[in-house]
Amino acid sequence: MSPDGLALVDFEGNPSPGPVTARSFVTLEPAQLRVAIEERRDAALLFEEGDPTRPLLVALAQRAGAPSLLEQLLDDASRPGGAERPADALSTPSEAKDSNQEERRVLGAQRELVLQVGEASIILRRDGTILLRGVRVESRASGLQLIRGGKIELN
Repeated sequence: MSPDGLALVDFEGNPSPGPVTARSFVTLEPAQLRVAIEERRDAALLFEEGDPTRPLLVALAQRAGAPSLLEQLLDDASRPGGAERPADALSTPSEAKDSNQEERRVLGAQRELVLQVGEASIILRRDGTILLRGVRVESRASGLQLIRGGKIELN
């Protein structure tokens, strides 16, 4: 890890004598990066314009036996109060199990983010479109529920 908390990576074919700073497409807090380094987790790298001096960190391998991000999201949602936090999303699998320490978690994508289980799906698109699909879609509020939009169509 660099002094400013950025990922340093070394890889086969690295033209530098030691690790180089990688731009990250994975949201990592310095503590998470330290854990990944201590566990010597494999990383998926891409290279800007094929240049090995410009690595991009796009993913970290999960620990052996660790549940997938989707499994962790579903597990969180099944707990009392878990489904009432739709704005919460997990940025890395290591945050999922210790979520009480985080005030906000973000899961992002460049163009489209899809959460799908069976016949149900939630799709978030770059243009601001949100698609909810399912055999049955249910919405609940313990207080006032607002539906706002420039135009609203019901059936």
